[in-house]
Amino acid sequence: MTGSWIGRWSLAIVAAMVLLVAGACASALWLVDSQGRTLIAAQEQVALNAELDLFEAEFRDEGPEALVRSVQRSARTRERYYAVRDASGAMLAGNIVAWPRLEGMSHPWTSVMLDGQWAHIITRRLADGREILIGSDDAALTAFRDDIVDAAWIAVAIVAITCLTLAALITSHMAGRVRVLSAASARVADGDFSARAEGDDERGPFGEIARAQNAMLDRIEALVTGLVTVTDSIAHDLRTPLSRMRRRLEEGLSADPPEAKQAALEQALIETDRTIATFAALIDIARAEGGISRETMEDVDLTQIVRDAYDLFEPLAEEKGIALQIDVQTASIRGHRALLMQAVSNLIHNAIKYGHAQAGVRLTASAEGAEVVVADDGPGIPTEQRAEAVKRFKQVGAQSPEGVGLGLAIVDACARLHRGGLALEDNGPGLLARLSLAAK
Repeated sequence: MTGSWIGRWSLAIVAAMVLLVAGACASALWLVDSQGRTLIAAQEQVALNAELDLFEAEFRDEGPEALVRSVQRSARTRERYYAVRDASGAMLAGNIVAWPRLEGMSHPWTSVMLDGQWAHIITRRLADGREILIGSDDAALTAFRDDIVDAAWIAVAIVAITCLTLAALITSHMAGRVRVLSAASARVADGDFSARAEGDDERGPFGEIARAQNAMLDRIEALVTGLVTVTDSIAHDLRTPLSRMRRRLEEGLSADPPEAKQAALEQALIETDRTIATFAALIDIARAEGGISRETMEDVDLTQIVRDAYDLFEPLAEEKGIALQIDVQTASIRGHRALLMQAVSNLIHNAIKYGHAQAGVRLTASAEGAEVVVADDGPGIPTEQRAEAVKRFKQVGAQSPEGVGLGLAIVDACARLHRGGLALEDNGPGLLARLSLAAK
C-alpha cells in the first residue's frame, strides 16, 4: 500500500508539474510572441528610418533627380514599398499604385492598406516639398511565428509527454528534487539566464546533476550574451561604412572615363579593407564585453607584452622624431594575451600619433594587479570629452580623421574584461592613459 501511495503521490506531483510547466511555457510563448511583435516592429522602424536618412542625404548631396533614380532602383530590387511624389502630389517613382490616405494619422509609424494588403509605412517631407514613402509588410512577423513560436509549441508538447512517461518511475524524494532542478530550467526558459540549480554542493547523483546543469547554464549564458553583443554591434556600427562602400561602387558604375572607374573601385577596395578591420575590432570588443574571451585566459607575462609593443612601435617613433621611453617592472596576470597586446599597442600608437617630441610607457605591479601608463606631449583630450573618447566610432579632441574610432574602445573593453579600468588624464601637456588590470 505504501509503495502504491508513493507512486500515486509522485504521479500527482509530476502531473501538477506538467501543468505548471505547460502554463509557464504558454505564458513565455505568449510573451515571446508579444515581444517579438514589438521588437520586429521596432527593428523595421529603425531600418526604414535609416533608409529615409540615406535618401534624404542623397537628395541634399546629389539633387532631386538622383533621389528619384535611387527610389526607382530600390523599388525594382528590394522587397519593400517605395514611392516619392512632388509637392503637388504627383507620383514621381515607386512600386505602389497610389499614395495612401494619411489624413488624421500623425504617428510616424503608420499601418495602412497598401495595394490590397496591410503594411507599415514611414513618410518624410523634404525641403522642396517632395515626400518619400517606405513601407514593409508583415513577412518578418510571419516568418518569426513559423520558425520560432510553432517549434516552441512542439517542444512544450514533447516536454509534457516525457514528464508523464517518467511519472511512474519517480519516487516522492526524486519528484521533489526534480522539481527543484526543473524550476531552474523554467527560469532560464523565461529569460532569467542567471538562474542556477540548488544543491550543487551536495554529494550523490543529484549533486552531480546540479553541478552539470549549472555548468551548462554558465556556458549558455556566456554564449547568448556574446551573440547578442556581436549582433548589436554589427547591426548598428557597420551600417555607415557599408553605405559608404556602396556609394563608392555606384560612383564607379556611373563614371565615364576608365581612370575614374579605376579610382572609384580603388576607393571601394580601401573602404572594404577598412570595413573588414572594423568588423574584426568589433568582434574583439564584443567578445570582451560579453566575457567570452575569459575562456581563453592564461597566465601572461605582462612585462614581455609591453616590451614587444615597445619594440614594434619604436621604429615608427624614430621616424616621427619622437623619443619613446619605457620603464617596466616584472608583472604577471591571468589574462587574454592577444587582447592585452592589442590594447597596449593601441595606447602606444596613439601616443606616437598625437605626440610632438616625446612619449613614454610605464608598467607597474602590485598585489592587486598591474597598471600600464602611456603618456604623450600632444594636444590631449578635453576633460568633458574623455567619456566620449572610449565609445565606439568616437573621435574627439584634436584627433585626426584617420581610423574609425575603435582604438580606445578596445582598450576600455580589455580593461573591463580583466576587471580593471581605463582612465584618461591630463599630462600637462598631452594625454596620460592609465590601463588598470586586476591580478590573478
